[in-house]
Amino acid sequence: MSVTDVSKTFVSTRALDRVDFDVRAGEVHALIGHNGSGKSTLVKVLAGFHKPDADSGPFTVEGKKLPYGDPEAVHRAGLRFIHQELGLLDELSLLENLRLGDRYLTGRGWRVRWGAERRRAAAALAIVGLDLDPDVKVADLTPIERTQVAVARAMQDEDAVRLVLLDEPTATLPSSEVTKLFELIRRMTAHGVGIVYVSHRLEEIEEIADRVTVLREGRVVGTGPRSEFDNARLVSLIVGSTAGEALPAAAREATQVHGEASLLDFQAVTAGELRQADFVIRTGEIVGVAGLAGSGVHDIPGVLLGRVPVESGHVVVAGRVIDDPDPAKLRPLGAAVLPSPRHLKGIPELTIRENVTLADLRPLTRGWNLDLRRERREAAAIVERFDVKPREPEKPLAELSGGNQQKVAVAKWLRIEPDLLVLDEPTQGVDVGAKAEILDLVASAAAEGLAVVLCSSDLDDLEAVCSRVLVIRGGRVATELTGEQINRKTITEECYRSEKARVS
Repeated sequence: MSVTDVSKTFVSTRALDRVDFDVRAGEVHALIGHNGSGKSTLVKVLAGFHKPDADSGPFTVEGKKLPYGDPEAVHRAGLRFIHQELGLLDELSLLENLRLGDRYLTGRGWRVRWGAERRRAAAALAIVGLDLDPDVKVADLTPIERTQVAVARAMQDEDAVRLVLLDEPTATLPSSEVTKLFELIRRMTAHGVGIVYVSHRLEEIEEIADRVTVLREGRVVGTGPRSEFDNARLVSLIVGSTAGEALPAAAREATQVHGEASLLDFQAVTAGELRQADFVIRTGEIVGVAGLAGSGVHDIPGVLLGRVPVESGHVVVAGRVIDDPDPAKLRPLGAAVLPSPRHLKGIPELTIRENVTLADLRPLTRGWNLDLRRERREAAAIVERFDVKPREPEKPLAELSGGNQQKVAVAKWLRIEPDLLVLDEPTQGVDVGAKAEILDLVASAAAEGLAVVLCSSDLDDLEAVCSRVLVIRGGRVATELTGEQINRKTITEECYRSEKARVS
């Protein structure tokens, strides 16, 4: 399989820039790069989800040209994709999951031939070394068994499969089960199947990859046999040069002085991917949180939003232990959480005015009635202060650019003047200008005493505004960086260190 000279532009953003990528039969080709490097876009082009720019070169499998943007043609050509979220349904059996999107064998009267289907399912499971009853529910499987079932679903028409792409396959696996996954990969390559292995974990790439390609800012910055790339060189290629100069001075001069009052305290919290995570956030500081996929970084806002249940430990907000945290419990304590762009932060059908005032309408009401004139004045002032464009408070949120929607989301919470604000990827998907403006707003609020937790995969964000950066590995706070340690190179090296803290 190969793609040549592939580019993909979203409005004014060049997500892929003249990328060449190929996979040979029976090899493992690792695709690596930091978040935003273009990996996901390339995967979506290969899967037929995205059409690249019109001047892109050909897409071929075994010498035959494929059309871009045609998932069915990609599937017929033998390409299979296994994403980090495996797409398995817990309450269905293994057999039923294997048949998702496919037809059952039927006999007279269109009745399902269950005996034949069970034998067919058992044969598919045997390909990946699983000897399980096809009627077992996915909910009863271990993490590695779930991954094996996803691979079995991809490989069940084994003779037709030419390539399997595995996207962060070990993100949710304990280290004791990674070896089993590698055995499965070697079993596939022994049958001539090419593997694209997308991962952040350099120690795994060193063990399993035959070749490696590094993407940065949509371009291939290194490709060749794995033996030509030691880990130091890979980290250097991944990091590249900093883009911090594009950020304004006010953002770079984030407050280094903070008070002693504790606004957020995670005390040995186990939840989601977090494992006995400990940290404290104090008044007036901006604390960044960094880590690789599956490390638990995004489970911190998830816990506070009530989306990730706490298994053990305590979450303390403004000195009060909060059992089963959720936004309704946090608000009276002066805490707010801005979810990541992949989760709903606003109501697209409502206007800018309605979205920015939605967090707290009490100051705008008289009795039971909303004072619309006062709301309009306040919304207009917020639009001006936060430089939301267009400066039309009655414009539907859906008609704004991604960067301006993000500014509205940040403005909504800064308007209520919380003591603690937890941000999850606040600049994801926005241009450099909007990013700088958002970070400036956050830094200015911190200078006035706001405590900020910034969970971000954007190292420029962390370098620009943070007084501390916590690096999460294996669900634990593995390192705390301060002062001159807060730079792209050090943060990346700490994120990519061998994860001895992973749960086995």
